[in-house]
Parts: sequence; C-alpha cells; structure tokens
Amino acid sequence: MSLFKQLVLMLGLFLGVILASVMALNFRTATEFVQNQLYVDAKNTAHSLGLSLSKVADPSDTSTMETMINAIYDSGYYQEIRLNDIEGKEVYSCRNDMQISDVPSWFVKMVPIHNASAKSDIMIGWSRFGTLEVSGHTGNAYRQLYSTLIDLVKTFLMIGFVVFVTLYFLLSLSLKSLKRIKSQAKAILDNEFIIETKIPFTTEFRSVTTAMNAMVEKVKDIFERENETLRRYHELLYRDSETKLHNRRYLTAKLPDYLQSDASLSSGMYVMVSVDEIDRLKREQGYERYLGVINAISEIFNTHLGSFRHALIARLNESDFFAVLPTSEMGSIHHETKHMIIKIRHMIEEIDTRMLEYLTIGCGIGSYSENDSLKTLFSRADYTVTQAKQSGNFVIEISKDSDEALVLGREEWREELLKSLEQSRMLLAFQSVVEQRSDSLNVIHEEIFLRLLDKEGTIHSAGYFIPVATSLGLIDTLDRYMIEKVLKHIHEHNPITPLALNLSGDFIKKYANIQWLREQLESFHRTNDLMLWFEVSNTTALHDLEGVSAISTMVKTLGYRFGIDHFAIPESGAHYLQAIRPDYVKSNCAYLQDMMVDQSTGKSRESFNNVIRSLGISIIAINIEDSEDIERLKTLGIEQFQGSHIAPVTLLH
Repeated sequence: MSLFKQLVLMLGLFLGVILASVMALNFRTATEFVQNQLYVDAKNTAHSLGLSLSKVADPSDTSTMETMINAIYDSGYYQEIRLNDIEGKEVYSCRNDMQISDVPSWFVKMVPIHNASAKSDIMIGWSRFGTLEVSGHTGNAYRQLYSTLIDLVKTFLMIGFVVFVTLYFLLSLSLKSLKRIKSQAKAILDNEFIIETKIPFTTEFRSVTTAMNAMVEKVKDIFERENETLRRYHELLYRDSETKLHNRRYLTAKLPDYLQSDASLSSGMYVMVSVDEIDRLKREQGYERYLGVINAISEIFNTHLGSFRHALIARLNESDFFAVLPTSEMGSIHHETKHMIIKIRHMIEEIDTRMLEYLTIGCGIGSYSENDSLKTLFSRADYTVTQAKQSGNFVIEISKDSDEALVLGREEWREELLKSLEQSRMLLAFQSVVEQRSDSLNVIHEEIFLRLLDKEGTIHSAGYFIPVATSLGLIDTLDRYMIEKVLKHIHEHNPITPLALNLSGDFIKKYANIQWLREQLESFHRTNDLMLWFEVSNTTALHDLEGVSAISTMVKTLGYRFGIDHFAIPESGAHYLQAIRPDYVKSNCAYLQDMMVDQSTGKSRESFNNVIRSLGISIIAINIEDSEDIERLKTLGIEQFQGSHIAPVTLLH
C-alpha cells in the first residue's frame, strides 16, 4: 500500500472516530434534553391547567373542566390528561395510544425515551377538589430527536467531505516531492541520472532529495570519469598515433566479427595500399615531410573508401593501409580505387616529384568470405600488393584467388530468396549461450540463425545469402519471416529456453516494421510466458540510435529482453548505452581481453567493467574458440559465453 493511501486511511479513520464521537455526544445530549423537556412540559402544563381548573366556581360543573382539559389535550403534545377526585376516582380523562408514522421503527427501538408525567392538586376555594395528572407525548420527542439525528448526519457528512477533499489536496501537495524522489530512484535503475531541481519544503523530504541528488551526482561522475578513461584507453590501444586511423590491433580484434558465418558483413571486398621506402623518405625529406605525406595518403584512403557502408579502415604498420568493405562489389571498388591511386600520385607530385623516384606504391584488391581467417586474408592481401609493386608504381592488382560465391545474378538471387521463403526452405538454426560458474553450467538463451536449403538439398549458412539479401533490400523481409517462424515454433513446441533474434539495421529503420513487431508481440504476449530476447548489432545501434532506442523500450515494456551484438565502445564513449539501456552486450573475446587487461602491466582494468555494469548490463563473450579463452575471461569476471567451443550451430527442429 502506498504512503499516500496509508496516510489517507489513517487520517480518515482518525477523523471518522472524532466525528462519530462528537456526533454521539451531541445526540446523547439532545436525547437527555428532550427527555428532560418532556417532563418539564408535563409539569408546567399540569400546574397551569390545574390553576385554571381551580377557578371554576361550581365544583359540580365538570363540563367546563372537560372543555378546558380537551382544549389542552387537542394540541397533540400530550399522551394522557386525567382528572381524579379527592378519593382517587377518575372524573375525566383523555388518552391517546402512541403512534408515530414519520419516524422509523428501528429508531424508536434503538432510542428508548421514558414517558414523563406530572401531577397538580386542584383547589376550589379552600377545599381540595382532586388531582390533575398530565403525561407528555413521546411521539413529538422521537420526531424531534430523529430530525436532530438527520441534521447531525448531514452536517458531519458535509464536514467530512470538505475535510477529506482538503486532506487529499494537502497530502498530494506534500507527497508530490516524494513521487519525484521515486521517479529519480527509478531513473537510476533505468540507467538515467536525473538531478531534482525542485527541493521540497518538508524538512524530511528535503533531506532525502538532497541525499538522492548527491548520490546521483556521484554515480554520474563515476560513470563520466570511467567512460572518459575507457575512451582514452580505447584511443591509445586502437588508434595509430600518426594518422589517427585504426591500427592493426583494432582490425585484428574487430575483423572476426565480420568473418562470422552468420553475420551480414561476412562477405565483401578488401583494399590494401602499401608504400615502400618509407625509411628513405624520412632520411631525405625529414620527419615533418614524412608525416605530411603519410597523413595525406591516410586522408585520401579514408575519404575514398570510408564512405562505403560499414567500412573498416586501418593502418597496419608504417607502410600499409587496409580497408574491409562488406557487401561491396568489385566494380564499384575498383572504380573508386583507381581515383584514389591517381589522387595519391598527384599529391606526391605536388609535394616533391623527386619522391616518385624511390617511393613505390602498390594496391591490391580482393574479396573475402566467411571461410577466410585473419591469417589467410592478410596473406592473400600481402601477396596481391607484392604483385602490384612488382608490376610497377601505382599499379592496382586484383587477387586471382577471389572467391566468387555469388555465382547468380542479382535478379536470380532475388527470385531464389523469395522462392525459398514461399517454399519454407529458409530454416532455423540455433547456438546456445551459456553461463559457466565454478559449480554449474546453464544455458541462458539460444540465438536464432537462418539457414538456406537450396534446390540441390545443400544447407548454406547465413553468410552465403545475407550479404546478397542486404544489397537487394530483402533483409527486413527475412527478419519478418524469422520472427513469424520463431513465434510459430514457440506456440507448437513450448520450449523452456529463451530464444534470441538478431534484427537487422534495415528492419529497425522502417517504422512499419517496428509497428508490425509490436502487434506480433502484443498478440503473442497474451498467451505465452516464454521470454524472447532481441538483439541488434553495435553498428546499427550507433548509426540508428533513435530507432534502436524505440525498439528497445518497446521490447522491454512488453516484458522481453534486449541486447547489443558485436559490442565495441566507439570513439565518442558509452553514452549511447544510456539511451538504449540494453540488458546485455555480446562482445568478441579478443576485444574484451584488450579492454579489460592493461597490456603493458598485465593487470586488469576496471573501467570497462565499471562503465558496463554500472548501467546494469551483463557481458557475454562471443567467438570462444578454445578453453583458454574461457579461463582468461573468467579471471576478468566474465561468466557468460558463446562460440563454437561452447556449442556449434544446430538446426532447430
């Protein structure tokens, strides 16, 4: 029960007891007054009527006495008037049985009124004639008391109503600050830091508000300082100090997320540019001229290739630049690379044409796929660049080992994908995510993937068709298919383990998709208790923060969980997590080890943990390939894992 209701109930009971007590005392006083008044009226009437009867000249003239008695009796205030002679014999009497039509019988039974009678001696001359006895009518007393009761009830109800309304507004005003304190505390649980500017006038509430503000300021300050520390460490660890591009370490940590068989970025093109005779450039031109040339090359490289969607640009070493361009085609990349190489040559000529005598720049282009490893990809790129430099200066070499998995044309692919949906050849697969503690191993959820069954009966992983579906604009159609099929699977099989669905950036961007998902979940939520988990990639979260925040709020409002896949803190820091408020993040095991261990000292770094866990977010390590990864991560406090070493991807039956 809320404090407001408790106060209203307590004060209401207190007020009710007081009003009831006062009303009871007033009614009791009124009853005693009416009882006493009944006797006083009877006594006064007996004396006044007796005095009038005493003035009758002839004692035998009883008719005059009867007339006088009837005149008093007919007033209706008396139940009985009796005249007795000196011997006690009745001379005349008027009696009326008590009948009360306008007073409820329950009131008559509950309020006993004793009839009062008074006597007066009748003296005619000096002789005593008899006795006059007068009894009051209790009906009038009951009517008067009942009317008094009704007036008391009306008065006290009106007073009670006014008091309760006043009490409601006063309590609402007084407790408004408490509601703000509650909202402030709830905001902290939702990873929001709100400073309450309206300080309440109530001393106790003022103290609580001040303390809450101080706590929020402290938590916010801790988050900001740890976030800034983490941002600087991220820059120091993953940024090339000369060109400010990402370095080889970042590429090595990030590229495995691209090469996953179930990632939409698992195939595309790469471009590598290599510059020979860097040391001679430094000797003959000096460090400043060297730095100018290298920065100019990196700027041209980044300008021409960084505009491609999800491009990953890095400087591998002093002389090599590397770009990973997912879901890109050879034609567009080759065309853009030609312009880039021409611009690099013109830049060198403008600085000093003598550098062209010894600087040799080669460029290699090739494709990558889900089947590539880091080692094979870099080896193929190095060989292609070497071939280019052997062929001359500013030569572009295309890798002969380029793996063209997409044998079909665009329209043939579109037809194949749409038919696979119609014929239910798009299958569901899953991979378990586990929580491994010292004494137990629990499956916390199963991530859902799509598999394509082609006409020849071969099953292909998502990396085979997802990049094509993305380029054709069909990825959100596949997402809808996956959601519908998962909901149907849950309805038919009622699994006990939560299922996680990864939503694409194209799905998030369209408001109609979010509305459709809301309708599906609202209908599903009413009849099923199984929790669903939804995920988006970190890249999607950064590029469409508003849409991801909206779908996160909607999903969590309906009772499901929301996470970020392939998580890596960007250059701007982790502030975007406050807007999305995910329940968990999935991050590459190599990246986690980089961010959570100081590479120079080998000691653990708390900044990453403090930033993520201060927002109430759990961390899941992915791409676990061997038991050593698990042991290293467990020493860093990571207990949730996903990867081929944990569990392979299996078809969902």
